[in-house]
Amino acid sequence: MEMTTMMFNLKRSLSHEGIASTNWYFSQLQESSYYLKQIVRPYFIVIISNYNTINDFSFATRTFDMSSAVWIVIFIYKENDTDYCHNPPGNIFHLRFNTEMMIRCGTENILREWYSIDTNQIEINDVATWSLERGITKLVPDFIYKRRNNLKGLIMRAVIVKSSTFINLKEDGELGSTFNELLREICVALNFSFDIVSEVEEFGRWNPEENTWTGAIAELYAGRADISLAGFSITNDRLNVVDFVLPHVITKNYLFIRKPELFAVEWSSHFLTFSYSVWIAMFGVIIGTTILLVFLKIESGTDRKIGHLLIDNFLEIWGIFCQQGLADFTYIFSLRIAYFSIFLLIIVFWASYSAALISFLTSVNHILPFNSLEDFVAVGTHQLVVIRGTAYYDKFAISKDPFAEKVMKLMLKEENLPITEFEAFERVCKNQKLAIYTSDEFNKIGNLKIPCNVIRIETGHLNSFAMILSKHNPFSDVINFQLQKFIDNGMLNRLKYIFKKKSNNLIKYQPVPLISVIPLISFFLIGIFLSTCILIIEKCIFVCKGKNNSMIHRIPSIKSSIFPSHEEEGLLWDIQIRL
Repeated sequence: MEMTTMMFNLKRSLSHEGIASTNWYFSQLQESSYYLKQIVRPYFIVIISNYNTINDFSFATRTFDMSSAVWIVIFIYKENDTDYCHNPPGNIFHLRFNTEMMIRCGTENILREWYSIDTNQIEINDVATWSLERGITKLVPDFIYKRRNNLKGLIMRAVIVKSSTFINLKEDGELGSTFNELLREICVALNFSFDIVSEVEEFGRWNPEENTWTGAIAELYAGRADISLAGFSITNDRLNVVDFVLPHVITKNYLFIRKPELFAVEWSSHFLTFSYSVWIAMFGVIIGTTILLVFLKIESGTDRKIGHLLIDNFLEIWGIFCQQGLADFTYIFSLRIAYFSIFLLIIVFWASYSAALISFLTSVNHILPFNSLEDFVAVGTHQLVVIRGTAYYDKFAISKDPFAEKVMKLMLKEENLPITEFEAFERVCKNQKLAIYTSDEFNKIGNLKIPCNVIRIETGHLNSFAMILSKHNPFSDVINFQLQKFIDNGMLNRLKYIFKKKSNNLIKYQPVPLISVIPLISFFLIGIFLSTCILIIEKCIFVCKGKNNSMIHRIPSIKSSIFPSHEEEGLLWDIQIRL
């Protein structure tokens, strides 16, 4: 009668608050999940009236996910042999760490929280007082993981991926990489640790032939491990079988090929240092100053023709542009200011050009067979490799996109794919016609030493990496909460900054090879050749003019020898008379 009265009062109170409710027996708990599946998270009010009720509820919760609902358990059990409300023996209700259950013992005004860390015992915390006069007075923070922030030395079973560039296992069993610093901070903050129970070769992918998962994901899916200490790419298929924590790395995917041995001789490279607008403006200044100097010289009183002035001024400006001096510097003040301004402009121009040219030449341009993933497929001269058992393979293998099918035609067979990134880059270094599709995160972490220089080509694809836990793991939310705190307070960025390592393999400043300055040398040779030709032409003209002038000077002497002068004529007449 007392139980019936309590249930009636509870339903009436809930109805006054606009909350629909119904009655269930403990034996109908599994059945209730079918009817309540449309509810995001149902609330259960459990009345414990005697010892048999405790057994019935314990039996019903053995196969029920206690974290899928919110529980309020009211003990009205008054037997004195065992105090199940204050000191429950073991985990009698099969609670988990993320279970939300409030307990009220008899007529006490204390609300207690029950949950379990290691599934063997129940953790009990006072969370609020409950009275008719004051209502509910909270004693702890509202958010559940602000108060459940201590796992009390819990040891999680972990699986290691040998080929992971994020984390490696040292000979002494310690984790050795930059990624383990983040794990260490999480372990210290939440007071738990790892026990590495297995090492696998692959990250894991779905094998449709055997209908099973492989690699580290298989260990979590089978329940042999709780967490995998590596960075996994987030995909829809993986989300169905494992839990991902918040991504700690977002990076780009690239195609990597061996650096070509031949360099591209760009004859236009010396003009690409400036944009077209800069070059047009520069030649506009040369023409404009040439015309301006004509007016200045006319105003100064020169008697030369305008055409001659234009040619003279253009040659003077071009000489200044080529860093030559003036043969005769004018004494007119206005012209001096104009020439001085032109000299300063040309000095600034050449300083900027020299800096841009050096920067352009030191970043050597290679002859690339393709410049994107689309070009890679269109050219079809290279084969593609990815790391076996990773999401990179599934990205193209299980996709229905026609472009992905074209990529798979260039992919090596799955059994021939490399296991590790180091093995993949070794193949790329040995085979000029091989490309690897992966992210550049290995380059930032610095755990991988590439045996040769490689070139990376952007594909436009992004990739997110995160740790994984077993599906519906009770500690996923608390780890995400701690990671979010690290993001908010800047610790995650600081860890990335401390262990960030720039690559010497991909971006490396090196001496400019001779072949890169062939255009510059050619320009010098062409200039020397043209100067020599002009010099020869000038010498020929000078010689021809010299000969013409000598002939003109010899003509009067010839005339004088044929036609005698008046004095000579007088002398001849005198001789004849005497004769």
